Amino acid sequence: MSDDLMAERPAERPDQSPRKPGKQSFKGTGFPRLWTGETISLAGTEITFMAMSIIAVTTLAATPWQMGVLEAAESAAVLLLGLSAGVWADRYERRRIMLGANLARSVLVLSIPVLFWLDLLSMAVLYVVVFLVGALSLLFDSAMSAYLPRLLPRSQLERANSWMEGSASVGMVAGPGLAGILVQIVSAPVALLVDSASYLVSYGTLARLPKAPPSADPADEDGDGAGSVGGGAEESHRAQVVKGLRVLLHDVYQRPMALAAAHFNIFHSMFFAVNVLFLLKVLDFSPGLLGATSMAGGVAGLVGASCTPLLTRRLGQGPALILVYVVPGLAAVLVPLSAGAGRAAAIVLVSVSTFVYTFAVVVNLVISDTIKQTLVPDHLLGRVTASTRFISWGVQPVGALLGGWLGTRFGLAEVMVTASVGLVASALWPLCSPVRTLITLPGDDDGDGGEGGDGEPEKGPAPDDVRV
Repeated sequence: MSDDLMAERPAERPDQSPRKPGKQSFKGTGFPRLWTGETISLAGTEITFMAMSIIAVTTLAATPWQMGVLEAAESAAVLLLGLSAGVWADRYERRRIMLGANLARSVLVLSIPVLFWLDLLSMAVLYVVVFLVGALSLLFDSAMSAYLPRLLPRSQLERANSWMEGSASVGMVAGPGLAGILVQIVSAPVALLVDSASYLVSYGTLARLPKAPPSADPADEDGDGAGSVGGGAEESHRAQVVKGLRVLLHDVYQRPMALAAAHFNIFHSMFFAVNVLFLLKVLDFSPGLLGATSMAGGVAGLVGASCTPLLTRRLGQGPALILVYVVPGLAAVLVPLSAGAGRAAAIVLVSVSTFVYTFAVVVNLVISDTIKQTLVPDHLLGRVTASTRFISWGVQPVGALLGGWLGTRFGLAEVMVTASVGLVASALWPLCSPVRTLITLPGDDDGDGGEGGDGEPEKGPAPDDVRV
């Protein structure tokens, strides 16, 4: 653990005394509203990206390279705005950021069907809208992730993250599934009208949440405001960005987790840059069938979220994280292998792949978010979250463009097999770091930081003795 986090970790707030996991309740915390608003918002975002991918393939006749560029545009915002998003999430009122992001995304998504009906839609327009929606989603997620620990004590974070990731997985998979079905029934432009409305529903839900003013930085208690979250100077902004990166890169847990996520996301983006094209063109799936097979992941997400506490109790936080970095690659390879099977077998293989892949990713997200939210102090959480996403999401355009280029040059199935191998290899980062010895977190058992009660994460046996 870095000295920065050791020195700055806050104590539990008096009104948030930990309780036994089995007796915890979210009543009166505002969490149910946050959970509902985030689920609707994420489902809307997934409908957006899937519907736009379908429009690109079926209406604008996109090539593999153009699909790679479209995939890259979604995550390119991380490279340009990722670090600043964390500063804004720590500097400004987080609920207001989420509300503004929802309104802006609603307007942007609405522009696509309007331009389609005016016969002005092009791939260039899709690139711009996808980029802007990605930027706003990044800002929303940074604010939401930093807002959650203001509502709940540390002892409830894993359970809350299980709820969030379980419903998020339903949104992430049911969203594309719903998009495919809507496109099949009413066309892609009309599906985007539904999507635009979903952001407004999310806005109405989140508007009822309590405000969460920015936390003060303990380093600024002398009153000079040199690095305060409320500072408005450009120099202060840069200093805050650097501080978030420094805390992340010097922490023995956060650094390998961020690098593992970056490694994973390169090959994830490579795989999904050509996935829709492979399913529609090689396997000859209809948009409706594409959506239906994607729905398997919704169930998987709920199962994965509910199983996460059991997995972390049985294996420990670190070993469980390593395991769920291995599994997605094994699941992903089933998709290109389905090209040699009959139609019924292909549908089964794609559905199984979606289920297993989503299960593992959801468990991964719950564990990663809980570790970060437990160990990183509140006044740095937005910046550390954004710095993590800058590193892990910022590489996605590289993977997407590489997937599109390789798909054009060598073939779609070859790219997907290569990406599957790369996904499995991402487990090496936590395996070769102290993350593999991380067993419990402060508040996991009694809320006092484990057996010693000192707020330190409990480590397992010597590295060579840890089994995954």
